[in-house]
Amino acid sequence: MAKKNKKFRIRASSAKLKGVMRFLRDKRLLVAIIAAVIGVILATFVRFYLFEYKAEKIAKTALMARINNADELLEKNMVDDALVIYQDVLKTESMGKYQEIYAHIKNKEGICYFKLAYGSDKENNLTKAIRAYEETLNVYTVKRYPLKYGTTQNNLGNAYSTLAEVRNKEENLSKAIRAYEEALKIRTVEKYPLDYAMTQNNLGSAYSTLAEVRNKEENLSKAIRAYEEALNVYTVERYPLKYALIQNNLGLAYKDLAEVRNKEENLSKAIRAYEEALNGYTVERYPLKYAAIQNNLGNAYTDLAEVRDKEENLSKAIRAYEKALNVYTVERYPLKYALIQNNLGVAYRPFAEVRDKKENLSKAIRAYEEALNVYTVERYPLKYGAIQNNLGVAYRPFAEVRDKKENLRKAIRAYEEALKIRTVEKYPLDYAMTQNNLGLAYTDLAEVRDKKENLSKAIRAYEEALKICTVERYPLYHDIIMPNMRKAKQKMKNKH
Repeated sequence: MAKKNKKFRIRASSAKLKGVMRFLRDKRLLVAIIAAVIGVILATFVRFYLFEYKAEKIAKTALMARINNADELLEKNMVDDALVIYQDVLKTESMGKYQEIYAHIKNKEGICYFKLAYGSDKENNLTKAIRAYEETLNVYTVKRYPLKYGTTQNNLGNAYSTLAEVRNKEENLSKAIRAYEEALKIRTVEKYPLDYAMTQNNLGSAYSTLAEVRNKEENLSKAIRAYEEALNVYTVERYPLKYALIQNNLGLAYKDLAEVRNKEENLSKAIRAYEEALNGYTVERYPLKYAAIQNNLGNAYTDLAEVRDKEENLSKAIRAYEKALNVYTVERYPLKYALIQNNLGVAYRPFAEVRDKKENLSKAIRAYEEALNVYTVERYPLKYGAIQNNLGVAYRPFAEVRDKKENLRKAIRAYEEALKIRTVEKYPLDYAMTQNNLGLAYTDLAEVRDKKENLSKAIRAYEEALKICTVERYPLYHDIIMPNMRKAKQKMKNKH
């Protein structure tokens, strides 16, 4: 019995073993089937992924090729063509995946609009440039892309500075200054000296222009500091052209500062800066820049002559203007020619007070008349009015040395021409100053003919001037005009 049970157990165990073996065979089959299915799925996924990756890579390569093409066109100054490509690329559906590429294109788009603003539709194009730069800065943050952040902030500052020329001067210059200051947080003198110097020059220009509308002395002082910071990098030995550019800017800032503080000292500094600039901008290599700086130098010497060495400084001013006129001929640069002829006339007139009165006043008159050949009343009415006033001022003392009656009449005609532009409604202060000059001419003319009539005209002119120059609004001008009118009235009383 025991043997039977044992045999049964062996048979039972054998049956179980066979069952297990069958089960395992079935499982292996199942596993194989599952593995095969998974393999197919994985292979399909890999193939799909590789296809998508390859397709995306091809698309991105094509995208970058178009962007590089646009970048090259922009480098060649083919701005319109570059802009068309940038804007077309921005319409691509996949653009949202490539934030850094998007920022690159928006920055370039801003540069395109900035360049286009110098050709046409200035305000609109600058506004578009600013929007593009601001969108760029949503990606180029100071933490993730500090260098590109600094570059874009500098570009933004340039756009705001230029926009200030046509709209909201103070507001846009303030925005420009903030952008430059943001750029300088990255563009430090230690890490990026050339970028630092460039942005400091831009900052100086913004402060100089802001000084025209607010806090003149303070903003000019800031401009000067910025230019001096730039000059610590742009040395004459390593960067002679940049050095010359900033020295000229520095000279302009010092000349303006001389109007509010330390006139002689700041004009002397302006002159030194202009002379430094001329070491870089020679007449042979950079004639236009040379001529511009010679004009600036002439202006500084003319102003310095008011406080020191009148004859010497006016002689230097005249030489500087004449050097500028060797470049700015009437045929090639009529507007520059006219500008400097006017400045030359302004220098010759006080020069006549210290030497060769008749000769130098004749030269002043000729210079003004040359300017008026360009600044016609139809095309440049404001310039025409200003120079007619200057011409009258020259004819009046000229009447003291030659043909008194004739030259006083010419002075009066010049003032009357000026008053056709300098109306009381549009330019009240200029109107008042020219009326005062007209009164002086009539007062002088009364000494040689029609005394009562001309003194009456003189008094009327002074009264017109005093309607504007009241003691409350313009006390200094009021104090100049009142004695002139009193003298004319006194002469009327003494007419018999």
